[in-house]
Amino acid sequence: MVLAGGRSRRYGKPKARARLAGLTLLERALAILQAAGLETGVIANRADDLPVGLTPAAVPVRPDLTPGAGPLGGLHAGLTWARERGDAGVFLLGCDLPLVPPALVARLAIGFDAARPAVPASPGPLGIEPLCACYPASLVTAAERWLAAGRFGMGKFVRAHDPVVVARDQFASVAGAQCAFLNVNTPADLERAAELAALRPEAHRSGVAGA
Repeated sequence: MVLAGGRSRRYGKPKARARLAGLTLLERALAILQAAGLETGVIANRADDLPVGLTPAAVPVRPDLTPGAGPLGGLHAGLTWARERGDAGVFLLGCDLPLVPPALVARLAIGFDAARPAVPASPGPLGIEPLCACYPASLVTAAERWLAAGRFGMGKFVRAHDPVVVARDQFASVAGAQCAFLNVNTPADLERAAELAALRPEAHRSGVAGA
């Protein structure tokens, strides 16, 4: 599930439509998940979040069920969708993480737990990366309760549910893992991502240019 419903305040316009190495960020995120062998869908609240040509007819799209709740609202929508489909859970990927290697997604999916989130350790301020992680459908009720109580912290939600934290040394051998969690929040971040993508020729073998 690609999360593409953010307000992009710091970027200034919908990040999902920003282009990197010939693809929009949303298209890249979908391609990353598909290259990892996963079925894909999108959580987006507005048609303007979707790149031109990428319509609900081309890829399944659902809105947040609790608008304005941030990433946890998107996770809740994805988990609800998974439960309706009879899926065991979802792999949630933020569209503003364009350098995640498909092999890393596959590595994290291997660690899927039917009761606990499986999330990678990250050098970022949270110490984990909740927007590149597996979530069991069984967490949908907990997400509903947190949202109803006005608790929207994604990192706190993950930490509160005994996550399986995949240490960085467990995926350090994955090509491109060292910059996998570069988050595109500003145009300058996008420029940096483009520089890094250009330095990763092994990405062309993954099916996602620069990933």
